[in-house]
Amino acid sequence: MIGVVGCVITFITLTIMIYLNHLEPLKVDIWMRDLCYNIRGKKYGFGFWFFRLITEFGNLYIIAIIIILTILLTKCDYRAIILSIGMLAAVLLNVGLKELYLRERPLADMRWMAEDSTSFPSGHSTAVGFLYPFIIYIIYHTNLKKIYKNIIYISCSIIIPLVMFSRLILGVHYFTDVLAGVSVGIMVSCFCMLMYKLCEKYDFMTEGLFDKIRKNKNKD
Repeated sequence: MIGVVGCVITFITLTIMIYLNHLEPLKVDIWMRDLCYNIRGKKYGFGFWFFRLITEFGNLYIIAIIIILTILLTKCDYRAIILSIGMLAAVLLNVGLKELYLRERPLADMRWMAEDSTSFPSGHSTAVGFLYPFIIYIIYHTNLKKIYKNIIYISCSIIIPLVMFSRLILGVHYFTDVLAGVSVGIMVSCFCMLMYKLCEKYDFMTEGLFDKIRKNKNKD
C-alpha cells in the first residue's frame, strides 16, 4: 500500500504541475529534452539503433511473449492470471489517461520514430513500470538458485530506466510523461502484489489450470 500511495501522490503532483502549465512542457521537460537531443548523436547512428532496440522491451509484442512464457512455465496458475489481468489493467488505464489529458508529444521534426497517440502518460513506461517489478516479485517467491534470481533482478532493474530514457532519446516523450507512466505502472504492479498474497492466503488457483484440465481428463 505504501507503493500505491507513493505512486498516486507522484502522479497527482505531476498532473497538477502540467495543468498549471496548460499542458505545455515544464522547465525540467525542456532541459531533459535538449540534453537528450545533444547527446543522442546522428539519426541512424549507434544511439538510434540501440535505443530503438531498448524501447521494444516496453512494446506489446515483447510483453505478450513474456506473458505467454509465464503462462507455460506456471501452467497457468494464479501468477500468470494476475500478470495477465494486471497488464491489461495497466494498458487500459494508460489509454484512458492519454485520452483524458490529450497532451501533445514533443516536436515532430525531432522524433526518431512515429507515434500516433498522445503523450501523457508514456505507455511504454507504464508497461515496464508494471511488468518488470512484478516479474521480480514473482521470481523472489520461487525456488530458483540465487545466481539466477540475481541475474533476473539486475536485468529487470536495468530495463526499466533504459526504456524510460529511450523514449526521451527517441524524442517521443517528455520527462514528466515517462515519470508519470512508470508511476502508473508501479501502482498497478503493487495492487497485483496484494492480489498475489490474497491468492496464496486463500489458496486460489495455486494449482495450475493446465494441471486441473489434465486431471479431469484422466478421471474421465
